[in-house]
Amino acid sequence: MHQSIHFRSPRLIATSFLLVGLAIANYPAHAQSLSSSGVRAVPTYEAVGLYWSAPGANSTTGCEVKFRRSGAAAWSQGLNLWFDASKNECRGSLVNLTAGTSYDVQLNLPGAAANKGITFSTWSNTVPVASTVKVPSGSATYTITQGGSAAGYVVYDGTGSTLDAANGQATNINVNASYVIVRGFTLKGAQQHGILIDKNQHDVIVEDNDISGWGRTRDGTWGTDMDSGVRAICVNEELTRVTVQRNKIHDPRYSANSWAVAHPAGPQGVTFSYCGGNNVYRWNEVYSTNGNHYNDGMGGEDNFSTGGFPNADSDVYGNRIENTWDDGLEIEGGDMNVRVWGNYVNNTGTGISSTLDSVGPLYIFRNVWNRNQFIQGAACDSDQKQPMFKSGSSSDFGNGRRYLFHNTMLQAQQAGCSNGLGGGAGVGGTGDTQLVHNTVSMNNIYHLWKANSIGYQIGTDNTFQNDMYNGSAGTAVISGINATPAYAAGNGWQSESGGAYALAAGTPGYDQGARIPNFNDDYAGAAPDVGAAEAGKPAMKFGVAAATSSNSAGGSGTTTPPPSAPPPSSGGLAISSSIVSSAPTVAAGVNVGFTVRVMGSGAVPTGSLAFLDNGTPIASCASIVLTLGTGRCITKTLAAGVHSITARYSGNSTYATGVAGPLTQTVNGTTSGSTTTTGSTGSTGGALALSIDSSAYTVARGTKVTLTVRLSGGNAPGGTINFQDGLLSIAGCSAVPVSNGTATCSTSWATAANHSIRGLYFGDARNGSGVAGPITEKVT
Repeated sequence: MHQSIHFRSPRLIATSFLLVGLAIANYPAHAQSLSSSGVRAVPTYEAVGLYWSAPGANSTTGCEVKFRRSGAAAWSQGLNLWFDASKNECRGSLVNLTAGTSYDVQLNLPGAAANKGITFSTWSNTVPVASTVKVPSGSATYTITQGGSAAGYVVYDGTGSTLDAANGQATNINVNASYVIVRGFTLKGAQQHGILIDKNQHDVIVEDNDISGWGRTRDGTWGTDMDSGVRAICVNEELTRVTVQRNKIHDPRYSANSWAVAHPAGPQGVTFSYCGGNNVYRWNEVYSTNGNHYNDGMGGEDNFSTGGFPNADSDVYGNRIENTWDDGLEIEGGDMNVRVWGNYVNNTGTGISSTLDSVGPLYIFRNVWNRNQFIQGAACDSDQKQPMFKSGSSSDFGNGRRYLFHNTMLQAQQAGCSNGLGGGAGVGGTGDTQLVHNTVSMNNIYHLWKANSIGYQIGTDNTFQNDMYNGSAGTAVISGINATPAYAAGNGWQSESGGAYALAAGTPGYDQGARIPNFNDDYAGAAPDVGAAEAGKPAMKFGVAAATSSNSAGGSGTTTPPPSAPPPSSGGLAISSSIVSSAPTVAAGVNVGFTVRVMGSGAVPTGSLAFLDNGTPIASCASIVLTLGTGRCITKTLAAGVHSITARYSGNSTYATGVAGPLTQTVNGTTSGSTTTTGSTGSTGGALALSIDSSAYTVARGTKVTLTVRLSGGNAPGGTINFQDGLLSIAGCSAVPVSNGTATCSTSWATAANHSIRGLYFGDARNGSGVAGPITEKVT
């Protein structure tokens, strides 16, 4: 952990950054009522892939994106989506999201108003459970053929049980069903694979298992290639929505060979061949204590394709990967909206490979690579050191965008060795015809084993900025930091997988990183630190430990293991439910509808729903009878403000009681600041509506902001606006004339606090009065 007495407090600063379309901007808030035509979102637990077809963008700037939790007042800026001219599509990801949460997204071309919007929900860390099957110990292959449904998974619980094949069965477990959870097994001695997942399945969770001793030999010495702890073999990109989490995969029966023999081949921890995307691999530990090495820690087929591993819309994070002769993580193929973050890699041939990235964009951020081993038996100063990021390309495929942000190369030291034990380059191609292309590298620590070039076989269409490196750059680095990292006491390579890699205060790289929207929003101090760790933040965590702790490696906070379904409060099967609103933001006095669907593993649920607003029953919605499992409440009685809406299910003779929600509902323009006035007379432009925006929703103390009230509709509105902070008028802004439908107020605050801002319109001879807002102004 950071031991310096130099204290740092979180800050956000609007640093100008023009390269690769990452400009930080402040956007007004608008109601989430934009068209979603041509836009789609593909979420996981903590990230989402976004797609906007035919936006009319260009490859220099891409498309701008902002996001917020549904119902929140302030928008956050995301990293610009990359424009793929070959597909006429803007694509990109948002990261550091919270599981089980609804988000609004708005998109626009640079300099234009938002004209596309979509709302999505991230996956929840908990899933409904219909039944649990307790599996006893044994030696035979356990084949799962009975699955559940979206309304209720079937848990196959191996807690306390050992399945030991003793080299007599090809696998320990075969998963031949969907909506299943394989949990808590000790699996040993399979001939080929610990767990084999059938290609025709989906919605499978493999968690909390201990897998060891699997694999065949191909020649009496070396292991058979791709025999794996967890394995899937597909044909046409089947098998989606699989989660592999919190497993310990270790000590295969045979070892892979190193490059001293040939290209490495042998056992792997997790291997998905030719499978689909939208999968998550998180918090696993792949290692060995018996001296046997892996080929790759995680990987698959086909690397030279538009599919590959982990294909598309997938995440690989929080894993600990050790002892591979080839790649720690083999992230190769299409890599369309693939995110790889917060992994610890040690004793591997390369760190993370993405030869090739044919579709993109691929995001690799806040990973840590310690020791590099390439040739078995080579002396420490004569090994053939490799790059942290093997990043070649192929003329047979396109060059997808690749982002390398905030990664750290360590250099372990050993007595008798003149050089470090880590890698020899930050980024490298794979031959003179397979150069590094379309790659953005920022805020990384490339600590090389000897003073050398930051990379090799680098094409001309890349950007390197604010990277730290020792030796010569070998390529143009904007605002590069030519230095050797100095770590705080107790931090650095000696921490091993302990997660302490913070730079010492005042040394090169400390507070010298560039701002990257959405990727380092929570930095501490004057600017982000370079490298994977941020001084002043908790130590990073990897493997199983990362699942239950706040993860400074880019996670979204505390994440708890998915539990089994809680005991029902009344007899019967557990239910799952969903609740949606007809509109996330409405004006006061306008009808809004809340629809709840109740689902179970048996017959269609009957019974009733009681809808509540912040725990208080909603008038006329205290007992809504279900029709085909669905009930709806329509009300216009909600007062202005933010409401937490839930619905209590009564249960019946088959199902237990349950609760849908909460859902956040905003009333009277809290988010957009828009309110329709009453009492307009003689209007030719329709009802008069007001909205209020801020030039910056989060500012430092003493920083000026401009508040703007806009009036639309009505009959050429005039008069004045009274800008208020809470119930008090803002100095100098109590009677701002309306000109061409607009009134502005410039102000600042001396103390840090949240301010509720609104604009009072008193009307004129032809228009009634109204209120714009409130919006929330955060002063830090």
